[in-house]
This record gives sequence, C-alpha cells and structure tokens, in this order.
Amino acid sequence: MYSVRASSIVFSLGLVAACSSRPPPRPLTAPHPPDPIAISLPEVRVSHSQWISPTPPPMPPPPRRGSRRSGSMSLEVAQPILVSTNEPVRACYKAFLAFSPQAGGSIVTLMRIGPSGSIDDVETIGSPDPSLAIMSQCVLAALRTRRFPGMGAPSLVSFPFSFRSGEISGQTVPMPTLPPPRPGEMQVPNPENITVRPWRPALIPASTPAHVMTRELVDAVVPDVQTLADTCYAATLVVNPAAEGDFTLRVAVEPSGNVNRLDITPAEFPSPMRDCVVTLGRQLHFHPSLTGAIVTLPVSLRRIEADASGGSASPAPAPAAGGLMPVSR
Repeated sequence: MYSVRASSIVFSLGLVAACSSRPPPRPLTAPHPPDPIAISLPEVRVSHSQWISPTPPPMPPPPRRGSRRSGSMSLEVAQPILVSTNEPVRACYKAFLAFSPQAGGSIVTLMRIGPSGSIDDVETIGSPDPSLAIMSQCVLAALRTRRFPGMGAPSLVSFPFSFRSGEISGQTVPMPTLPPPRPGEMQVPNPENITVRPWRPALIPASTPAHVMTRELVDAVVPDVQTLADTCYAATLVVNPAAEGDFTLRVAVEPSGNVNRLDITPAEFPSPMRDCVVTLGRQLHFHPSLTGAIVTLPVSLRRIEADASGGSASPAPAPAAGGLMPVSR
C-alpha cells in the first residue's frame, strides 16, 4: 500500500515538473489591419477664363488749346474700370482664406496711370490689415491688368477694398477711411464689400464604413477636387495670366476617410498653386472604409483665353510636361 502511494506521488511530481518545463504561451496580438487599397482615377480637367480688363471707354476728344481739362480723369470713367477688379480680387481672397479662414479687413491702393491709360505703378497705402498682408500682391496684380482711356497726361488714383469672410456670421467690415488726398489724387470709392465663403468639401461621408474602399467610393470625391483646384487656379491666373499645366495628387486616405498625407508631383510645381492645393487638399473627406486607400489623381489645368468683350475662346494649347507655363509679358 505504501509503495503504491509513493509511486503516485512520484508520478505527480514528475507531471508537475514536465508541465513547468514547457514554454509559456505567447501573448495574444491584435490582428494586422488590412493594407490600404491602391486606386487610380482618370484625369480631372479644370479650365478657367483669364482675368482681363473690360474695354475702356473711348479716349475723350483732345481739349482745345488753352483749356485746363488736359489730363483730367473723371470719376465716371475710373470707377467702372476699378470696380471690375473686384472679381479677380475675390478670387485672390477665396484662395487666401485657405490659409486663414477668418481673415478680413481692408486694403487701400494707389495707382499712377500713364498718359496712354496703362497703370505704370500701383502700391498699397496706409497699413493694410495684418491678416491680409500676404494677399496684397495678388490684389496689386489684379489692378495691373486694368486699362483706362488715354488722357494725354498722367493721373493719380486711389481705390479701396474691404473684405469679409463668410466664415463669421454677422461680421461687417466698413469701408476704410481714406487718408487726405495727395496733390492731384482722385479718390474713387468702391461700392462693394467683398464677401467670400472659404472653400469647404461638399461630400458628406457615409456613417457606416465600407468593408473595402472601392473606385466608386473614391469617385464621389472628384467634384470636391475640381472645385478645390478651380479655387486655387483662379487666384493663380491673377498673378500668372499664362499659367497652366499638369500635376498628380497622391492622397493617403485613412480608414476614417480623413486625409493622412497629400503629395504633388512634380515636386517643383510652382509654390502658390501647390501650397493652396496642399492646404485645401488636407480638408478633403472620403467615405470611411476598413481598408483606407492610396488614391492617385492626375489634374490638368487649362486657361481659356477671353477676348476684349469678356467672351472666351477655345482653351490654349497644352504646355510641355512639367509644371506651369511662364507668364507672358
């Protein structure tokens, strides 16, 4: 009896020793998320008319010898031409709001108009609102495209712009108080307050994630890409009237539908357009999925040459590959 118990004890001890010598079980790990789906879309084409000055009124008849009217620019002649600048300036402002959605304030400009009616020089006067300082060059570029009737003598004209972001409801920006005029300066009032809503994506993402990101789900973002590119391109044409070209967006989309990373190729694509597209592109929304996606999207920018009457001609020929065409002087 004693020997049987002893044998049982020895067996139990050996079993315990054998179990204790086994390696510990491996800890459980979370399953590896699926790799994002690579999706390539067809080219998105964006065309936009050039910003041109309306045809100026005819040159007034030369004054009689001895008349004091020589070289005088009237308010009736100058104001319609300067007010026509509000549209390209609005394009400048909308693209600028990509970087500062609530920026607003005023900019006052001063132009020296030559005897032939072209603007020889333009600058800002006073102290522009600090939040609009970067946009000033685009505003000045828009004014340089205006043409006045030749008066036979130089003129000095000032013109203000007032900006309000649609991001802020109820905000009002009064027209700036102009400083006392310089000798010979004509101050032209701007009857419009330039109000713009910042660009925002229109797509409302689905509430339930798809099992796999598909081409059809990505296609839903294309209209937002078109409006995004048009917003940036319209402002680019103000400072670079001959700008056009091709680039490719490569967007890393998280499973949530948010943009994780956005790159533009070629890498040397001009910075004003590039910076605007990258800044706005990070705001794109995709439909959520369990996989996410790497989306490749080529974009083509083509300007439409407008004639003097404000109509548009056929798109200009395509530039050589590799960025925007240079400005034609």
